[in-house]
Amino acid sequence: MDFVLLATGQSVTPDQVEYVREVHEAGKCGAVAISDMYKLAPWADALVSNDRNWWENNPDASKFQGRRFCGVPYPGVERLEQTGEFNSGVNSGLQGMRVARNVFRASRILLVGFDMHGTHYFGRHPEPLKNTTPERFLKLLRQFDGWRFGEVINCTPGSALKRFPMGDLSEVLRS
Repeated sequence: MDFVLLATGQSVTPDQVEYVREVHEAGKCGAVAISDMYKLAPWADALVSNDRNWWENNPDASKFQGRRFCGVPYPGVERLEQTGEFNSGVNSGLQGMRVARNVFRASRILLVGFDMHGTHYFGRHPEPLKNTTPERFLKLLRQFDGWRFGEVINCTPGSALKRFPMGDLSEVLRS
């Protein structure tokens, strides 16, 4: 089954999220919410944030009804196994890809909101959370180079993540 990963990039629109919800409710795809996307996609199968500080500053995330994952120990959240290239320092989007593949056995992964530049759909994180700098985005982009596990299509218009082929979300989900 296809799994759509909904990340928090500035390109995400309510129409995209609603479309994924409709396809998800029809049983035609699974969904993983990355960090704050759980607020727009509380119906997703899983929530992934690889940042202890994020979990501590988002206590409502503990009410998320799907499975919850993090790369470091955190109460009430499943810990992702660390491997050589996918350790606790890996970005939340990449960890979400691991969840889709390893936990839900996704046949194909579709990326939405993986802008990898700019800010978030909601603007900047409030203190004490940190916002990603342009230099940090470059490091995060390189982390995706280690991904060698099945088909991934980036459905994020204007994404800086060029590691995967690009596609239109509605067209890809129809195929």
